[in-house]
Amino acid sequence: MNAKFFSLLLASLVGLMLLACEKLENPAFGPENPDPNPSGLPAAALTALAPTEGFLKDVVKISGSGFDTDPRFNLVQFGNKTGEVLSASATELTVRTPNLDDATVTVRVAIKGSEFWSNEMSFIFKPTVSLIDEEIHWPKGVAVDDSDNVYVGSGADEIIYKITPDGHKSEFAHLPVNGSIHFGPNHFLYVCNQEEGKIVRVSPDGGTVEDYVVTEGLHVIDFDWDAAGNMYLVANDSGIVKYDAGGNLSAAADLGTPKSCRVFENYLYVTDIWDTGSVWRYEITSGGLEHEEIIYTNNDVPPVGLEVDAEGTVYISEAWDAHLLAIKADHSTEVLFEGKLSAQMRYLTFHKKTIYAVFPGGGDVGIVFSAYTGVEQAPYYGRR
Repeated sequence: MNAKFFSLLLASLVGLMLLACEKLENPAFGPENPDPNPSGLPAAALTALAPTEGFLKDVVKISGSGFDTDPRFNLVQFGNKTGEVLSASATELTVRTPNLDDATVTVRVAIKGSEFWSNEMSFIFKPTVSLIDEEIHWPKGVAVDDSDNVYVGSGADEIIYKITPDGHKSEFAHLPVNGSIHFGPNHFLYVCNQEEGKIVRVSPDGGTVEDYVVTEGLHVIDFDWDAAGNMYLVANDSGIVKYDAGGNLSAAADLGTPKSCRVFENYLYVTDIWDTGSVWRYEITSGGLEHEEIIYTNNDVPPVGLEVDAEGTVYISEAWDAHLLAIKADHSTEVLFEGKLSAQMRYLTFHKKTIYAVFPGGGDVGIVFSAYTGVEQAPYYGRR
């Protein structure tokens, strides 16, 4: 019995010693077992940037040597922000610039396996925000035509102004403006008139104004078209209404305090300012608006204006904040143009790679801005 016990004890001790020895051994790195965190490589070297100035989201080529051929293993910094490496070879990196504005920064590269940064080179970020107008009394709505002319309504003067790319401003049409304005079918400009519960349209020459949608007491404040030609209206305190291609109005969704809407692909996005302080997304189906979900909420500083780019990123203005907020497909967010705009930016529209934003001025003189985003606008189905 004792002999058996001591034999088992000895075997156990030998096993523990072997395990301890195995734990103390360091793995031998080599071709069949590469070190996951190598070190000792020389730093990368930069020889040129092309171009040496530009905007956020621009593509820059960095020439040099010692880069990792896997884009994931090159870290490119522009000042204190990181660029997105799109492709890589040993002598060239293609990088998308980060969100910076009106600044000169240093660019440097770190590669996996080296403890050192490369040498530094300078890159100039051009200003992205421009002032379009600061003289219109109570500006409401903003739209841009195919020739880059900007149209802004005056709620006080009941005039829609046209501002050319070189800054010349003229009176385009005389009519009440109480909400958003958008270009739509046949190049007409479509205009909200909340007080009379309708949307009117203005001919391309500004000479003809006619009713387009007439409702029974709906205070329509914004609208957009889907790919099938249906129009979605958002109305203060009345939710979302569909105006179909046959000219029929029907309730589409309940929402307490909608302010802005935009169609992207087969989804309708809507801001709800007071009831939920959220951005809602509805799937547009043959049966109506379905599968609604909230993609963003901020009850303290609720969303107001709304736009979408070609990549599906949603841009909103938030009440009382002087910036725009980008909401990406994974629901992550990024603040844009911090301190460059005015609070509150009520109306937004996208044209090419630029968002145009209106600060209404609280019934007084307001401001119209343009802000370059570096990403193309989403399609406007009403303009097809």
